[in-house]
Amino acid sequence: MKKLFVGNLSYQLTEDELRQTFQGYGNIKEVKLVQNKGFGFVEFDSSESAQKALEELNGRELKGRKMRVEFAKPRENGQNRKKNFRQYSGSSSGRSGKIGLNRRKGN
Repeated sequence: MKKLFVGNLSYQLTEDELRQTFQGYGNIKEVKLVQNKGFGFVEFDSSESAQKALEELNGRELKGRKMRVEFAKPRENGQNRKKNFRQYSGSSSGRSGKIGLNRRKGN
């Protein structure tokens, strides 16, 4: 895996600061900081670079907070979420505005 999840970040941290923290471990393809949520992602061009950064930076302090670094887990795609919604709503199209309600005429 080449993509790392970085958690427990300071809300004042910038994307550039996150990039600078990780750049010494290899060539970075992408950095994404989720503003005001305290986490982000760093993607390297090699698994070896990601592994080295994880080992060196997990638990290290950055701007007064100990970073939590781990390999990013694949995100559940949108289709699975829609399928789960259809199962819950009882609608085959997933477009039902009334979740779980069966209304009869005259009631």
